[in-house]
Amino acid sequence: MILPKFSVRQDKDRVYVTIHVAHVRTTSIELDIDGDQLKFSASPYYLRLTFPGKVVEDEDSNAKFDAGTGDILVTLSKQTPGEHFENLDLLTSLLATRREQANVATNAARPLIEEIGTVDNSGGIDELLERARIDEDFDWEMPQQLDLGELQVGSAKYGFNQQYTGYLTHVHSTANEINEVVDPDHSTPESRRQHRIACENAKFDQEYYMENYLNDEDIQPLIKHPLSTDTLLDPEFTATEQQTMVNLPSKTLLISNKQAVYLGMVDLLFAYSLELRSHLGELTIESAWAIGAVSSTLSNLEQFSTLRETCVASYRRGLAYTLYRHWDLCERAMDDVRVICQNGRRAILKVFLDLKRVFDEHDVYYVYSKLFLDDYCVWLQVGASDEVLKSLADKLAHIEVEQEEVEWDLDALEDRVLMSSDSEAEEEEKEEQEAQEEPTRRPLIEML
Repeated sequence: MILPKFSVRQDKDRVYVTIHVAHVRTTSIELDIDGDQLKFSASPYYLRLTFPGKVVEDEDSNAKFDAGTGDILVTLSKQTPGEHFENLDLLTSLLATRREQANVATNAARPLIEEIGTVDNSGGIDELLERARIDEDFDWEMPQQLDLGELQVGSAKYGFNQQYTGYLTHVHSTANEINEVVDPDHSTPESRRQHRIACENAKFDQEYYMENYLNDEDIQPLIKHPLSTDTLLDPEFTATEQQTMVNLPSKTLLISNKQAVYLGMVDLLFAYSLELRSHLGELTIESAWAIGAVSSTLSNLEQFSTLRETCVASYRRGLAYTLYRHWDLCERAMDDVRVICQNGRRAILKVFLDLKRVFDEHDVYYVYSKLFLDDYCVWLQVGASDEVLKSLADKLAHIEVEQEEVEWDLDALEDRVLMSSDSEAEEEEKEEQEAQEEPTRRPLIEML
């Protein structure tokens, strides 16, 4: 069966579902309303939507078919007039079954560390959700380490929520210039981290950094440019974005380390924001590589434990792998991340849908959509918490990365540049003075 294109909207008392089906017979159309579910079929199309609340068939409910456009407009009444249905624009969540939605709610409510025999769900879903809110009051500086002893060589896990293996077995025989992991399928989180740091140290170019620090005429406009993601903060999803959400894989995400998922999101948002800002709000044909190279999550399959180490790693790669390597530019990009997080999961989802588009269009780097971006786009609709994102944005507003933390002695490099610049200026001034003070010599032969 084919999943048709569809969109959903609501008013105070009704829900409107527009379903696009081409070349179907009206006699084959079937609609079934069952509490919070709408089932539609018209060979070869099939659609099942699960709403956040219950709908009913009454005298105001109807379905109209426009043969010219191929659109069916289904109007359903809400069982409780005036009830607001949350997240009707997050189409992937509407496609989930009742069981999948219950699993998401139950898993969201489960504590990060659970003692067998202590969980009591008798209080119902409201109590579960309240406990989920409390559980997700993360300490962004408290590491949540993996038990590395349980990771067996040859069964390395990576990707979103560390749930994939085998995708990068032959990565070195492809034109993948993002990956820095020597042998992804025989690596551990610690080996990947150590290798990442070594690669960053080898890649950092002192002369490049000092030149950008001294001659930053081209960089200052990038720093002062208005937030490049303003258009992404529009709460309305485009038709293309809606179709991308509909086409996302249907799956239940059981998150084993929620904090690491949020931190990986920060890393990817920074890489995206820095690339946008480096080109005054535009992406280029090289953007997939540029974003992947800056993101530790993509380039080294990194899983972070604290917000500070996430920020430090982002700054390090922003100063070692990019076209413009300037501290103030990195700070500006991280502030962009804060603003996006402050605007909630819809703003972030728009970014990740754009990231997915960029990587899907690349012949080699599409693998990162399979490993990370598809799942992030699903998770942002059904699992991410706006409260947690606001907490994260607040933490980003107060965290300050010091130059000493990147370990490249940037203060000394900047001082050296300034001293060299002052010396050159003094030398030029001295030469000018000497030229002015030099006496005018009389010609050897004077004209009579």
